Amino acid sequence: MASNLMHHKVRIEDRISGMPDAVLCHILSSLFTTEAVKTSVLSHRWKNVWASVPVLDLDEEEYDADMNQPLYNPEDCFAQFVNRVLMFRCSGDIHRFRLSTNGMDDVSLIYAWISTAIRRNVVEFDLTVQRSTVPPFEIPKSLFMCSTLVRFKLWLHRGIRVMIPTSSNCFPSLKFLHVTVHFPDSDSMEKLFSRLPVLEELIIDGNFVESTTSNLDISAPKLKRLQTELRVFKHDMHFANFVNYVCQIFVNVDAPNLEELDICFDPLIFAGIYDAKYLTVKAPLLAALDIGHQYLLPTFNNLNYLELQLHTCRCLQSLATVLKISPHLEQLKILLKRKHMYANENNYSDDVDEDEVEPEWDAPETVPVCLISHLKTICLWDFKGCPDDMEVAKYLVQHGKALNRVTIHTPFCENKEMKSQSATALWSNVSKFPRGSKTCEIEFQTII
Repeated sequence: MASNLMHHKVRIEDRISGMPDAVLCHILSSLFTTEAVKTSVLSHRWKNVWASVPVLDLDEEEYDADMNQPLYNPEDCFAQFVNRVLMFRCSGDIHRFRLSTNGMDDVSLIYAWISTAIRRNVVEFDLTVQRSTVPPFEIPKSLFMCSTLVRFKLWLHRGIRVMIPTSSNCFPSLKFLHVTVHFPDSDSMEKLFSRLPVLEELIIDGNFVESTTSNLDISAPKLKRLQTELRVFKHDMHFANFVNYVCQIFVNVDAPNLEELDICFDPLIFAGIYDAKYLTVKAPLLAALDIGHQYLLPTFNNLNYLELQLHTCRCLQSLATVLKISPHLEQLKILLKRKHMYANENNYSDDVDEDEVEPEWDAPETVPVCLISHLKTICLWDFKGCPDDMEVAKYLVQHGKALNRVTIHTPFCENKEMKSQSATALWSNVSKFPRGSKTCEIEFQTII
């Protein structure tokens, strides 16, 4: 009987507390700092473990939500908590520092916390100051000059100022930058991305406002990946809300080593991106380019892979332009996710009055160079067989002199009879297209 009790006691032994400090610190690094500090009350073994964690995640909203069970006295505020954490933690380096605050009345506190992170050789820094401060919060120049900073995430709004140091040695080690904007001032946007000597990946997302032209200048000689997802709004004074508004955002990118470009903008005109090899466009970018603005488009001499997600009626009008400025394109993928005026959402209906559907595709007068000599594979996704889709497919197959394969993905239809008729009809029509390449094969696949 005693043996059984002893055996049972061994089974419930606290093995976690017996782990090395490095393992425990790794576990605590996945928690908010408020939660990590709480572990000090578990036992004597855990008393100072949190102080050696190289990750600090200081979130004011999370702290306020946790005040129901406060670690310190109820009157202690978030600022006091952060001060105590930085005071009592060990003197070791801070690998990752995340600071999210609603905005301090005493903005000098934020500067002090940032200075501490820099002195502790911070590698990853995530900074959010949600509301405007008095005086306005200015990103400290010491952060731009930090030699250990490799990854930086910033929430940038109109109440934050960006003042780039006069020294050319800005962000000397920064390789990853993610900036979420919320109606920022144009001056900050022009300055923040102007000197990024070793940056390899840049993400810019968020909201713009006002109808005036905005300039976004990016200078990053080693940049490989650029991702943008921006929305444009204008304040409606009559209805006191935000409504979609069309304006122009000029993006000038000096990035000779750029390989991947992922754009999700509202209206956008861009220039200066010449050497991208892989390009994905996820917005009605092309529809915003009328004849008067197409001269601003660069020629993508090194572009090998292009993916277009066409969401509006006017996008097909610019398809020929994209092919024209991509003379060495080898792979083309077109996602035809557009809203049609069709009776059936999965397939084009012959009952639709074609006079009521505005034509989207006009074949270009001259065949783009890439179709004649380089384009090898084409993928048409969400192909429904509407007149414009058919005309585009016919044109590409007919003029693709170097084509090896065309893959057409059609949407799944649960109605077996309709599915059979649709697949048969599509294949019958597409198979009759004249082919510019003798080696071109056409394959149909169903999207499940």
